[in-house]
Amino acid sequence: MNLLGALAVLILVSGCQAIGQADTCPLPREDTERLLALNFEQFDQDLKGGWRAVGDRHGCEARGARLIEAYIKKHQKNIPARRVATLNWHLGQMWASAGDSRKAIAAFKATKPEGDDAQNFYADATIAYLQRDRKAFDQARAGLAALPPPKNWDKAVADYERRFNMPGPVWPINLDVVDRLGACFDEPYWLAYSGACLNAVTPTTPPTAVKP
Repeated sequence: MNLLGALAVLILVSGCQAIGQADTCPLPREDTERLLALNFEQFDQDLKGGWRAVGDRHGCEARGARLIEAYIKKHQKNIPARRVATLNWHLGQMWASAGDSRKAIAAFKATKPEGDDAQNFYADATIAYLQRDRKAFDQARAGLAALPPPKNWDKAVADYERRFNMPGPVWPINLDVVDRLGACFDEPYWLAYSGACLNAVTPTTPPTAVKP
């Protein structure tokens, strides 16, 4: 995958604005079958469709998580490992938003690719936040903040902005999310991730441009 493509995937991986904890969202069998029949782009990359049509609704986070689990089980042998990792990240976000830290951590641990320090530090910080391990969180945050940008980063961001007609991400990727988790360390994941708990507290880095 080229750097531009990786940027797009990273933004999609980081963007997930689910709210609430209760699972009060029935999903008829025919709708489940229709969603599970979608290809990866339709199921995971459509910011208003796919699993988001379920999981981004108030009270439907656990239902969205189970839908992603079913999709992974059905398709994981037929899609690249990096796409399975993307699905697992969104699965972790759904379980975390539903208040199930144990399942969220298991999903996040399945997303750590060899050689991708930025994603690994982000995952480590998120897991440490869910475990309320401040020391591990601070170490992961420091590791992410210290990473130099990859080669051709500026060109990739410029290409991204031309292609998608929106401001590109800032480096380090997801440091803004980590800072929100740190500022709201004892709050539920959805409050910390979205920044809704910040009030007068301001993250140390600006939010990334895209919040699907």
